[in-house]
Amino acid sequence: MIPAWKTRRENFDQLVVDLATQAARKHEVVNRIEFGVEDIPPSDPADWESPHAVLGRLFPADKSGKLATRIVVYRLPIQWRCRSAEEIAQAVKAVLAEHLSTEIGCLPEEVFPGYF
Repeated sequence: MIPAWKTRRENFDQLVVDLATQAARKHEVVNRIEFGVEDIPPSDPADWESPHAVLGRLFPADKSGKLATRIVVYRLPIQWRCRSAEEIAQAVKAVLAEHLSTEIGCLPEEVFPGYF
């Protein structure tokens, strides 16, 4: 029997899928980007990253074309900062808007029109 409820992790994963799907409806190129969720970022931030908590990362495609562009959202740092499901959704949307806008060359508010 399948439980009628979802875990926080499952809800978070589904939120990322739903927002990526929403962005792909507006920007076809988003369909070529892979999305992932990890609990926490690695303890060694990249040289260009702030030493403060990282909420998500953009990994550009490799030059050989073997690895697609990837965006990873870090679940626990976002959940620790938010008090409600609505705040979590807003934070994830902001992280995705920031990284997608960088990758597709638009403003963050163009990724999710009407959001910002």
